[in-house]
Amino acid sequence: MKKDFVHLHLHSQYSLLDGAIKFDELFDEVKKQGMTSVALTDHGNLFGAYEFYKNGKKKGIKPILGCEVYIAKDHKNKNPENNKTHHLTVLCMNMEGYENLCSLVSKGHLEGFYRKPRIDRKMLFEKSSGLIVLSGCLNSEVCFNILKGKKDEAIKIASEYKNVLGDRYFIEIQGTLLREQIRVNGTLREIAKKLEIPVVATNDCHYLTKDCFKSHDTLLCIQTNSLVKEEKRFRFNGNEFYLKSREEMMGAVDNYEESLENSLLIAERCNVNFDNTDYRLPKIDNNEDFGNQNIGNLINNALEDKLKYNLIDNSSLQVYQKRVQHELNIIESMGFEGYFLVVSDFIRYAKNSQIPVGPGRGSAAGSLIAYLLDITEVDPIKHGLIFERFLNPERISMPDIDIDFCGEGRDDVIKYVTNKYGNDKVAQIGTFGTMSSKAVIKDVGRVLGFNFADVNKLTNLIPSFRGKVYSLKECYKKVKEFKTLINSSKQFTELYDLGVKLENSVRHSSTHAAGVVISDDSLDKMIPLYKGSKGETVTQFDMNAVEDLGFVKFDFLGLKTLTVIKKAKEFVKAVNKDIDKELSFADLNNSKIYKLLSKGLTRGIFQIESSGMKDVLKNLKADKFDDLVALLALYRPGPIDSGMVEEYILRKNGKKKIDYPTPELEEILRETHGLFVYQEQIMKTASILADFSLGDADLLRRAMGKKKASEMAAQNERFMVGAKNKKIPEKVAKEIFDTMEKFAEYSFNKSHSTAYAYITFQTAYLKAYYPREFMSALMSTEINLTEKIIANIRECKEMDIEILPPDINESGSGFTPINNSIRFGLNAVKNLGTNIVQNILIIRSELGRFANLFEFLSLMDSRKMNKRTLESLIKSGSLDSFGHTRSTLFENVNVLLGFVGQKSKDADKNQETLFSIEETISEPSLEPSDEWSEFHLSKNEIETLGYSIKLKPLQIVKDQLSLIKHKSIAEAKSEANKSIVTIAAFITSIDIKTSKKNSNKYGVINLEDSKDIIEALIFNKEYEKHEDKLEVGLPLILTGSIEKDDGPPKLIINSYNEVESIRKVTDLSMPVRININKNLSADQVNSLKDIFDKFPGKSSIEIMYTYDGLKTNISINDFKVNNCKELYEEISKTFALN
Repeated sequence: MKKDFVHLHLHSQYSLLDGAIKFDELFDEVKKQGMTSVALTDHGNLFGAYEFYKNGKKKGIKPILGCEVYIAKDHKNKNPENNKTHHLTVLCMNMEGYENLCSLVSKGHLEGFYRKPRIDRKMLFEKSSGLIVLSGCLNSEVCFNILKGKKDEAIKIASEYKNVLGDRYFIEIQGTLLREQIRVNGTLREIAKKLEIPVVATNDCHYLTKDCFKSHDTLLCIQTNSLVKEEKRFRFNGNEFYLKSREEMMGAVDNYEESLENSLLIAERCNVNFDNTDYRLPKIDNNEDFGNQNIGNLINNALEDKLKYNLIDNSSLQVYQKRVQHELNIIESMGFEGYFLVVSDFIRYAKNSQIPVGPGRGSAAGSLIAYLLDITEVDPIKHGLIFERFLNPERISMPDIDIDFCGEGRDDVIKYVTNKYGNDKVAQIGTFGTMSSKAVIKDVGRVLGFNFADVNKLTNLIPSFRGKVYSLKECYKKVKEFKTLINSSKQFTELYDLGVKLENSVRHSSTHAAGVVISDDSLDKMIPLYKGSKGETVTQFDMNAVEDLGFVKFDFLGLKTLTVIKKAKEFVKAVNKDIDKELSFADLNNSKIYKLLSKGLTRGIFQIESSGMKDVLKNLKADKFDDLVALLALYRPGPIDSGMVEEYILRKNGKKKIDYPTPELEEILRETHGLFVYQEQIMKTASILADFSLGDADLLRRAMGKKKASEMAAQNERFMVGAKNKKIPEKVAKEIFDTMEKFAEYSFNKSHSTAYAYITFQTAYLKAYYPREFMSALMSTEINLTEKIIANIRECKEMDIEILPPDINESGSGFTPINNSIRFGLNAVKNLGTNIVQNILIIRSELGRFANLFEFLSLMDSRKMNKRTLESLIKSGSLDSFGHTRSTLFENVNVLLGFVGQKSKDADKNQETLFSIEETISEPSLEPSDEWSEFHLSKNEIETLGYSIKLKPLQIVKDQLSLIKHKSIAEAKSEANKSIVTIAAFITSIDIKTSKKNSNKYGVINLEDSKDIIEALIFNKEYEKHEDKLEVGLPLILTGSIEKDDGPPKLIINSYNEVESIRKVTDLSMPVRININKNLSADQVNSLKDIFDKFPGKSSIEIMYTYDGLKTNISINDFKVNNCKELYEEISKTFALN
């Protein structure tokens, strides 16, 4: 027997936060040890199985697929007494075994999940064909009974497995060298001998090498949210759970060589190959209306409809018919008719169900057939789009149509396809979250006991470029401050070393935001499944694995903008029922739209909201739809960095001359002022100038993007030959090819830009012609996003739209357009909840409006309307229309609570009375109270709405602020990382937390200055010093450093240069300035002193004296007064001074 060994029990990083083995490192180590095979047996899942398979094949190591399953008595019994599960190692011998294991694992998740994905023996035995089973680890049924002293029960269980599985059942001994394992191994060998069952050695590998023990132990702490230093926590005993060599295994299993040789015999029997890569298209019902054989009829009928509704010009009919036949020939030759019909069907369902669908996405907008089947709403002929950019006959691959749905209706469409094709044939696609450099530092830092500030200090030094965060090794190499901090202490060095080992490890599984797979057969034959966090069925393989196996992926994307458009049109229909038709036939070059955009009023307008985009729009002076298409293609890092955007603007505005090397090129590039902005332009150039087919031209485009030298040389030669045949001078042809190659890196898919420009135009049109309806819809959609609501309200003010406070008789659940204003929505009021809002709206719809406060309260459901809810209604101003001051209602809140639900209570008593219910309820009298101060009104609105409608706190102290040097929040955000800033702001919310490590308090604070918001952090010492100032709505001067992490900038509140980090604006001593322009008598001077005595405070006094040609400033240090409005009023009244 060959002196080799195969590890048959191994946990990768896909045994989430329990295994620490990554596949690249695994196969390198296996090869280094001279082993030819290795198995994967993750806990209860096959998440990593296909990736493991591909990596193994690539590295020349046989991958053995398996799983360590959880066995229960009855997988469907979910009572606590049946919760005990045992482990069992299962390996696939062939494709039949793989299919059975997929089914078992899927059922464990979908049917048997109770803390763990459980199966039972009955299930396993029914699906055991093609499977090899090992008896398992210390937590197996057999070992568990041995450890409990129940050897006879262990023999009985092993015997049952042998009777069913025969020579496919092995007793598993392990080389972990645990005391219990060594004892169990002896008994296992006795049982194996007695029952004549072969024995195989494994090692329950959870990490790759012995020195990975510490990083794996850290991983376990991340999983269990424990500190490494804790004594009583989950941990592995010993450090032997690694990929041991044959020699190490021999020593670990007491030189039982036969158990090692049996690992080779098992490996020889395991041969799973994913050879079948045919596309698994969902089956279409071939009925007379909707079948593959009738796709031609469907398209011809659709073409007639477009003509009928003037969406296609009759004079161009032949062009359209020719294009239809061209596309149809390609689709039929590739066998993809069914794909188009499936997509067309669920889009038709969505539109018939009033679920908004996007006009198109990606290269699919280049297909006329997609347009005719209502898959897209973009006419590719009108916009010069190319079908081969979408479906290339020279490179056969599955078409990929991504569809945008209104976010509120997306799940409904998924339910439709699930019901149509079957629960077993439809699933959402899984994905996996990994620990990036920043995430791993935070996780490892937490379990090592680092405080938040130190971890934050380190993560803030990790930069990112183009959205990609630097790796820890990159940081150590390139960022001097990062390296210095790492080397500053053993603790930071340990944090870094552990972080490097665990970086990019899989942390959790989740559901892909869009991907859905629809199959022609039960998915669990080839793809294992599990239940997502919302109960949805999800593939255990990611998108790449699903597609590699030939399954068809559809992207169902939820697009918030479509929800905004839907809500806006619903508001508009109150004044214009034909808004859908108006929008469909709107002039794409309407000047009013582009004037709005040039003003920078782009909140809510699709894809052009950012400040950078606003600047480009203003410089571009966009005046037609083609400018929007180009803008969406150009506003990306590559074109911006290369100067292409500036070049385009100069050419568009006639500030730079445009030259075309050939007349043919002018025809292609005129729309983009001589620049290769679109990929389609490269394809057209190759086709017209060098006689490429459009399919070959697409291959050229792809080659230019990849920049492979050998491929580019071949494409260059072909282009030059083709151009020569077309009589293009060699120098000109070379210049054109080089230009195309240069811009290919930056050029973009015109089909996608055009489709998305339609959404941009629609949102801009609604905003230009129906601003209140549009902004109401936008704010309703973003109702829980305080920062966006504030920005939207600010833009409403720029558009002269008044924002009204919530009103119990006028507000809807969301924001509502009312005449020339927008009314705050009740769902925006904190502490109300959707149930009470629904209760209010249902009763109001029946009643019309509430006549008075007591009618409103009496009709409310007392189970939903509590004290906190009522107080929020009062503080937010929702009850102002009833004519009481907010302070009066608040002071009488307990009286009012007693009135809540009174009518329903009396009606429930069903009392016989001569009077109606209305007459039996006596309205209580309320003790009146003076209205709150401006500050408290503002403070309470901030608490309940996140925004102060009546008056901003900083407006109350604007005079004091005018004398204090400070930055706006927007200016502070734009400062460089680590900059020290001082801002004026008020708190909109504060969350006080306690550190797990040392019980120190720290606060997460949201600050606003009427125009912008920022999140701030305040730590223990600063928090203790300024706790009394941390009050919602209080005007403050705050000092700290700007920290720029991955997300928005934050303010770390701290003292600098002996300046207090937090100061109340009202406490700052602002000098009192008095202008005197006449001579004062001694009595008048004494009267002035008396006034000063009446208003003691902290402010000094400065007198600006101007009389009889004399000008002087006098500082009076003997008095300190309160700088208040009353002081000035009394001085003016007494002396008639300015």
